[in-house]
Amino acid sequence: MENFKNIKVIKEDKEEVCDVLFDSTFLGLAKNDLSGKDYSSKIMIPGFFDIHTHGGNGYDFSTINDEKEAEEILKFYISKGVTSVFPTLLTEHDDVVFKQLELIYKVSLTNPIIKGIHIEGPFLSLEFKGAQLEECIQKPSISKVDEYIKHSHGLFKYMTLAPERENSEEVIKYLVSKGIRVSMGHSSATFDETKKGYEAGARSITHCLNAMKGIHQHFPSIATAALYFDDLYNEVILDGIHVVPEMVEWIRKLKGNDKVVGITDSLMCAGLPDGDYMIGNSPIVVKNQDAKLKDSGVRAGSCLTMDRGFRNIKKFSNVDNVIASYITSLNAAKLMGMDDEIGSIKEGKSADFVILNSDYEVEEVFIKGKKVY
Repeated sequence: MENFKNIKVIKEDKEEVCDVLFDSTFLGLAKNDLSGKDYSSKIMIPGFFDIHTHGGNGYDFSTINDEKEAEEILKFYISKGVTSVFPTLLTEHDDVVFKQLELIYKVSLTNPIIKGIHIEGPFLSLEFKGAQLEECIQKPSISKVDEYIKHSHGLFKYMTLAPERENSEEVIKYLVSKGIRVSMGHSSATFDETKKGYEAGARSITHCLNAMKGIHQHFPSIATAALYFDDLYNEVILDGIHVVPEMVEWIRKLKGNDKVVGITDSLMCAGLPDGDYMIGNSPIVVKNQDAKLKDSGVRAGSCLTMDRGFRNIKKFSNVDNVIASYITSLNAAKLMGMDDEIGSIKEGKSADFVILNSDYEVEEVFIKGKKVY
């Protein structure tokens, strides 16, 4: 049991200087007379939850070879304040995906930062495939979903698919029946096609405004539906490149503070300088921290880290720490149905938190009350 004294705590409804008593969960959030380390110059925020990230620090979840390489990515995330993550797999050949699902599951047994797996594809649009591998894009299939569940040992909890693909409604309903959250993206869907996916149970939009048919006043699309349906969560890449700051704020104004989910969509280049890297097995070039496919110039994922995403949303939208924590922590937990345990600093919840200095830089990280950085 530990006690931090006089620290500014970012709670669900306000910022408050208090003492924090915790072991694996938060036990008390008020002034008390217990002894403890004085944190009067520090800020405590909920640990970040990144539900869409492919890797960082030179490694990609779709190409890692063993547990050691996976843990290099996880250590990197933790150093940036992430306490919950969904490793995200690209559209790849089935045998590769099955192998990586087994590996990530094995790593999750000793790394509580992993809360699930996100499979981005393979039921995507060819037109808006982005950096996904075209030869591996497939028609939506319940039997394929069952294989993903099997090879992940139930850790598969989130899927991106294109709702206009044949059989997508049936597959969405099946995924939802298995407790898997569905996000719509990499899509050329019309408004009506997206609406059918929404009515089948999809409740999220993958990297909103990226890799999807755009907004038109006469021909509403998936991008329109993303902003139209109040209870659709919108993932947003918070690097200021994939979605420029003014458009990030526009999405927030339309969706409100509780339906924007900040993500990194980070690649192996995150945390590293400009240069040549890979996304899966495709070469990319990073220039000015902007990652693009080497052969086509199509923008790939990002070089973003979640701590920078937190600082960015405060700057882009001029929001306070409470709202910034919704966007980088609590909203993801709500989307995934995990907010009873994680996503905010509250008595009874898991003691997953980050200590920041006055410049909002990460100094310490705790998961389940254990210091991990």
